[in-house]
Amino acid sequence: MKPNHTITSFIFSLIIIQATLGQMSKPGEKSEHINTKPIAFVEQHTLKSKILEQNVAFDVYLPETYNETSTSHTYPVILLLENEFFYQITGVVKHLSSVSSMPEAIVIGFPKGFEKFYAPKVYTNNSAFWPKSWKQMPFDGAPDVYTKFLKEELFTYLASHYRTANYRMVIGTSPTSTFPLHAFCKTPDLFQAHIAIAAGDILGMGYKPGENFIEAITKSIEDNPNRKANLYVTSADSDANYDEKIGSNLKELEQQMSKFRSQNLKLKAEVFPNESHYGVVLSGFISAMEVFFPKEKWNVDFRDFEKQPGNTLSNIDTYYQSLSSEYGYTVLPRADRWNSGSSLRASANRLFRQKRFNESIEVYKRLVAYCPKSAEALSSLASALEANNNFPEALAIQEKALKLAKQYDSNHVKYYEEHMEKIAFKMASSKE
Repeated sequence: MKPNHTITSFIFSLIIIQATLGQMSKPGEKSEHINTKPIAFVEQHTLKSKILEQNVAFDVYLPETYNETSTSHTYPVILLLENEFFYQITGVVKHLSSVSSMPEAIVIGFPKGFEKFYAPKVYTNNSAFWPKSWKQMPFDGAPDVYTKFLKEELFTYLASHYRTANYRMVIGTSPTSTFPLHAFCKTPDLFQAHIAIAAGDILGMGYKPGENFIEAITKSIEDNPNRKANLYVTSADSDANYDEKIGSNLKELEQQMSKFRSQNLKLKAEVFPNESHYGVVLSGFISAMEVFFPKEKWNVDFRDFEKQPGNTLSNIDTYYQSLSSEYGYTVLPRADRWNSGSSLRASANRLFRQKRFNESIEVYKRLVAYCPKSAEALSSLASALEANNNFPEALAIQEKALKLAKQYDSNHVKYYEEHMEKIAFKMASSKE
């Protein structure tokens, strides 16, 4: 059921594809327009917030595979507080997830912002980065109200409309980094990962005169040493050169956090070299993903699963169950990767070539379960069953593949028909 909100959902991002068929036009001739169609992975919604007393527009970026994967696939949510960087961040998420340097994720941005600036009204402690007359940052929105909006309205709405995982990241930049730092200290369960970029000056600010976020962050970890948390804070070296306190704040935080790092606590603070105040956004985000999702854990070689003792699929499941336990949501192995042999499809293909047909059939069946609209996945399973002389099941699977091809892959229907005829012929020959 939809929540009792006024919702306007429409396509926000449009990429136009022009397909020209037949021979190329001669010089001077006009090209004949054949077809255009929208391809979009971003939607915009408007939510009538009773808590904030305003209509909130937000953009939703979806992974390209979102509508192709099974309902068992859920995706972490990245909340971006500076919409200026929405397309930059979504582009990096697309790339890093495609090379298994982070999970695929849903990204949320707010193109029209909010009527108030929701963050704690922290004391500047004479920060040289802001006007000296400011004793407190001039934020006019209570952070508790914003937290209530996120919990009770936005996150509830997203969960009812998308397959969101119980893993949320928040990214703030410059003044908006105040909220991620505050959330880390005061509402540790609201997000599982916190990123504060261009935030070295904010680190020196605090809830009371003379206090700072470095102390608050350290205390929040000391009070709950068993919590699972991810925190990344950075500023560009150009900012540190402008105000030496920025560099010293980050260095002090890094020293404090180094005492707590563990499998459950992934923490890092750094001054980023050769960057400007806002230029550090992409570099900082990539660095944060390297901290939160180490390549040795996320970009694993599936060949190792095939070489280990025991069953390949069981080895894969054991690994990803452990990864899921560490991150607190169900992490599934990648079904396919265009740029790597580390996927279910590639593993099944290798097992097939090695004539380990029973194992390859198991992995192909999982591939089919993860990609319910893929005729190619079903046809590959049929090939493995055929090679294992299980012709009746192979024929039934290939028939399903043909039906899917007619619906989703009409250009290759003949291939699926010919494959089905081949299996039927072998089955008939085996009975003679």
